[in-house]
Amino acid sequence: MPSERGAQSVCRRLAMAGRRMSGRRGTSKAVLGLVVGGAAGRVLYVRQGEAFAPSLRPAGSQQVADLGPDAAVAASLSLRGASATDAAGSQGSARHPTSAALVCCGVLGAGTVLAHAATRRRPRITVAAAGTTGSAVSGQDDDSTRAQRASVRRATATATETQLVTDVNPLDGPDGTYQVGIDFGGWLQSAQEEVEAKNLRVEGKLPAWLRGSLVHAGPAKFEFGDDEFVDWVDGQAMLYRVRFLDEGKCEYRNQWLDTSNHRAHRTAGRIAVRETCSRPTLPNPLDRFMYMFEPPNNENGNLHISKFAGGKRCCSMSVGSSLLEFTLTDMKTLGKVNFNDELCEGGPLIFHAEPHVDPVTGEWFTCAIQLVVDLENFGLKPEYVVYSIEPSAPQEPGAELARRLITRIETEHPSPVHTIALTEKYIVMIQIPYPLNWDGMLNAEKKWLLTGEYEGNLNDYNTWEPHRPTLIRLIDRVTGEQVTPFEADPFFFFHVINAFEEGDVVTLDVVCYDEPPVGFPLKQARSGDVEDWRGGGGEVRRFHMNVATGEITCTGWPDNCFDEPKVNPKVDGIRHRYSFGVIDDNGMLRLTKQDHETHEVVKWSDQDVSRELPWQPVFVPEPYNEREDAGVLLSFVRDQPTGNTFCVVVNTETMKECARIHFPEGHHIPLHGHGTWMQGDL
Repeated sequence: MPSERGAQSVCRRLAMAGRRMSGRRGTSKAVLGLVVGGAAGRVLYVRQGEAFAPSLRPAGSQQVADLGPDAAVAASLSLRGASATDAAGSQGSARHPTSAALVCCGVLGAGTVLAHAATRRRPRITVAAAGTTGSAVSGQDDDSTRAQRASVRRATATATETQLVTDVNPLDGPDGTYQVGIDFGGWLQSAQEEVEAKNLRVEGKLPAWLRGSLVHAGPAKFEFGDDEFVDWVDGQAMLYRVRFLDEGKCEYRNQWLDTSNHRAHRTAGRIAVRETCSRPTLPNPLDRFMYMFEPPNNENGNLHISKFAGGKRCCSMSVGSSLLEFTLTDMKTLGKVNFNDELCEGGPLIFHAEPHVDPVTGEWFTCAIQLVVDLENFGLKPEYVVYSIEPSAPQEPGAELARRLITRIETEHPSPVHTIALTEKYIVMIQIPYPLNWDGMLNAEKKWLLTGEYEGNLNDYNTWEPHRPTLIRLIDRVTGEQVTPFEADPFFFFHVINAFEEGDVVTLDVVCYDEPPVGFPLKQARSGDVEDWRGGGGEVRRFHMNVATGEITCTGWPDNCFDEPKVNPKVDGIRHRYSFGVIDDNGMLRLTKQDHETHEVVKWSDQDVSRELPWQPVFVPEPYNEREDAGVLLSFVRDQPTGNTFCVVVNTETMKECARIHFPEGHHIPLHGHGTWMQGDL
């Protein structure tokens, strides 16, 4: 049970946050939420926005709430002398308040203190989601265990009077930091079960035209026995599917991607094979030495979901993974995509970019890094390999196929490419000054060989070199010919928003960071020890590249804090006005609609920012409607106090909520990767 000293530490942190915010203009209240309670009978006092434990209580302070054992208190504290109100208990665990973070390829830290919510609220009774029909099929949780866990959550969350907090003003928070916390420690716990649930509870009304499947992949198993993976990207892959059926009915299913890596770990009860950033547990140094000569399995497709072969086949892939095929109807893993082409002879492809499918032709594009043997210099020569899978490829699941090699690009400073863009004529590929760090990789391997411990995470694999420019490459989609790379000031990025051509000018919208976000080893992130995390979302920048003159110009959208962008597929590769994604709104993630002409930002209006955490939205266009913002945004949303998840459906014209689809109560979905919409059944 937490000590009073721990409670005092939390209170001091809250007091510091209150002092930093109290002198800023804007809203008069701040929500310091998800505050972890101390021992039974402890109380929290507040005076003029400062919080105190009992032994530190000053004269004139007012009691906010009684902190029972393991209670998380959402307390609305006045920063200008008003009384504290609306304290509400909910189940929680002890975390350190810290900065919030977006994540892409790295790992994330835990945070717990939600600060700076504005006053626009309305009363709401929080009621735990009703259970739905589900069956655990993995053998890791029986019915009684799940029922007991759900009962605890219901006892905590049912009939609790709270406030629906719907707005946060990031301008009021301390410059360069974010005071709220996202419970990444809880979000990064491993999944425990496979579930198939029919007739999910739906609040609201689904659009009549919404028919198909939302499919996500994500790391979901982070330890085997006493071994824990080093990085989030090593977590074993889980597939998630939500089916939208007739008459507003919905079904949910999650299933492990059945890979040789996962089978090996599970059988051994430890980390048994190499992952992107983790190495097997081998006590004998000789065994470790011999293992270094074994080729990697490269089977852990936990980040990117896509369709290929004209949209008739499905695959999942990751940073260091081969393409792994599965069938949508039963979510059965078929294994590695059966390629038979010249790329098979050059060694494994690593650091794949998220595939980009042409919405008109159905051709599937990506790029990767291949280390080619250089016999003259007795070493390895890195090359970018840009290739596609044509829509005419065999459509039978599991059938052999050949990739179309578009081009190879030699480079002395290869850096991972997370996403690419397509225009009518070009593939747009961004090479940032973040090259692979060979020394760092070798040092990590050396330590593992000598000691059996491997400590390199994904950030250790690269080195930030801001003295180099960022190169934007335009590659002809048909011939592979490259327009002279355009040099821009150095920036880091994860996600391209869109690109389009107008005459000789190619315009590119991309989410930029001035430097790479800090990454943490998975163990540290799950513990919540990420106090020095820097950043939030990125800044939207627009680049104009004139292919006739070679000139490049850039305009910005400062302080946007935006990422995970999506556009309507109907404007993919042509001029767009809107993009949709998540914004870091003073430490809480918000679903947003971005107007690239007016710079207006419209947020999901019904989100309770004190508890509801959306992630990785997917845009689904409304059929037979040419309006760019006609459709819905789908996003898995985590309710932080209970750990439950629902899928929200948001009208993309108004950003008002249409419906929310509740997954089985007590069913944990860890922080997941990218997803896609699949029309119909494959």
